[in-house]
Amino acid sequence: MEIDLIDRPDSAETEELLALRHAAHAADTPDEPPPLRSQLLAEIAHPSREYQRQWLAARVDGGLVAVARLKLPQIDNRQLAEVFVEVAPGHRRRGIGRALMERAFRRSDEAERSTVVSGAIRPHPDGPARPDAGARFLERLEFSPGLTLVQRRLDLAAVDEAAEQQLAEQCQPHASEYQLHSWTGETPESFLDGVAYLGNRLVADAPAGELSVQSTLDAPRVRAEERELLRTSHLVSAVAQHRDTGLAGISQLKVRPTGDRGSVTLTVVDPRHRGHRLGILLKIAVHRLARHTFPELGYVHTGNADTNGHMAAINERLGFAAYQTGVIYQHRRPR
Repeated sequence: MEIDLIDRPDSAETEELLALRHAAHAADTPDEPPPLRSQLLAEIAHPSREYQRQWLAARVDGGLVAVARLKLPQIDNRQLAEVFVEVAPGHRRRGIGRALMERAFRRSDEAERSTVVSGAIRPHPDGPARPDAGARFLERLEFSPGLTLVQRRLDLAAVDEAAEQQLAEQCQPHASEYQLHSWTGETPESFLDGVAYLGNRLVADAPAGELSVQSTLDAPRVRAEERELLRTSHLVSAVAQHRDTGLAGISQLKVRPTGDRGSVTLTVVDPRHRGHRLGILLKIAVHRLARHTFPELGYVHTGNADTNGHMAAINERLGFAAYQTGVIYQHRRPR
């Protein structure tokens, strides 16, 4: 077996990476939509200011059998390295994943990162079958669970719109001092500072388990991150604006370029404005605009810390149902 570092995959390597992703996806999460070539191409063609990306490729007899995707944060959280290992189904349990992770450890050490972060899915009692080999793999390498997420999904096309409207009307009297705005694509210039503030609040306030992360977003970084996302996806947003004090909350939904699936990227209400049902109203506004804009949109996915009972209750009230568990693992590197 040979392991090579790839900074910018060429066209042949890109096709190999995509084929590997498809094989791993078919084995592990066949009920989910497959990875898209357009998203991988954009990830390779447009380097991010936020992350340095590298790929470690494991080959047997010249063929790609596994890859480790390495992301090194460049602005916030420079103590971290993010590593995700994928092994072709026919080559698992042969030590290839371990060899890749050990090489990724060395790359992380060279970049002076104190903690390596990875992730794995686990089955949920109410969801479809899921392997837990990824979690066992990380635990054998002395990763420890940092944060457990319950992942939920909503069949947006099956939502009872009359019941949704009734719920919105029940919440509206609590939010009489707020105005909702929603849009697709880039955030209006006048909202950028408020969106940056709310993004930082999410990182500061949301349950983080044993993880230690920070966010110093500002308006230019919000704009740059949006433009990077919009190369590979659509973005649907809704904000709540207080009549006197500015933005009080936001919810955003990323939609695949095919328009068939979406995932919540951000929902947060400023602590000073909680108790006004803004979380529910923002999510309803995003769902309505997404249904109107993307009629083929099926499931919307979200994830919350297993200790975040408040947000879980909001999502379940809107019809989200748990289907799998995600665990963020971390490995403290020896100094």
